[in-house]
Amino acid sequence: MTAADRWNAEQGTGADPVCASRDADASMTAAERWDAKYADWHEPSPASDFITGQAKLLADCPTAVDLAGGAGGTALWLAEQGIDTALVDVSDRALAIARNAAAQRGVPLHTIFADLEADPLPSPAQLARLAALAVPDDGWHAAVCTNFLHRPLLGALREFLVPGGIAFVLIATVENLLVNARPGRPYLVEPGELPELCAGLEPISFEEGWFGQRHEARLVAHRALTVQASGSALPERSHRPHARC
Repeated sequence: MTAADRWNAEQGTGADPVCASRDADASMTAAERWDAKYADWHEPSPASDFITGQAKLLADCPTAVDLAGGAGGTALWLAEQGIDTALVDVSDRALAIARNAAAQRGVPLHTIFADLEADPLPSPAQLARLAALAVPDDGWHAAVCTNFLHRPLLGALREFLVPGGIAFVLIATVENLLVNARPGRPYLVEPGELPELCAGLEPISFEEGWFGQRHEARLVAHRALTVQASGSALPERSHRPHARC
């Protein structure tokens, strides 16, 4: 079975490829659990249609980070758009799959091994140092987080973005349990909760509903521009928030 076949099957049954294994043996470390999940994977799953549908908003975006992006299906798509992309995950196995796919496709991709459920969370500067990236201390122009719910991470998304940078977040909601047994309730957001979790970000768009066999919350939001000492904001470019930094 190919990664695409696995992805489609898992979508239909509600077993999210990024969320499902969190019910594994609690005695294992996060890295061990996720490495076990990816043990029989040899290629990335397809890119998230939520992200590929944002091509216009991502046009000319200089840098992006995919947080907890697994085997890199979405990160690879971002890199193929000419965006300097970093993939962060706690699974070495997943990152190796992504690196191999990037080499086969001939696209550059930075991979960063880090636990995004750690306390405290790693900062953008710490992540950049792990991959020897020349990323400013104030973050990336776009941050992606799909199918991974860790509320402290969502609350800190603003810190991963430059002023004017955009966050793209997709999480299944509790309504998903009406059809799908997994992910379990701890990994689902309540109706209307997602924008509240992403504190300090200004919504560009937010929708909740059924997308295929999954009920999802999908948020696009940006970090407000830096306020000058006088109290006036820097000039707005409303249609291209990521370009305003």
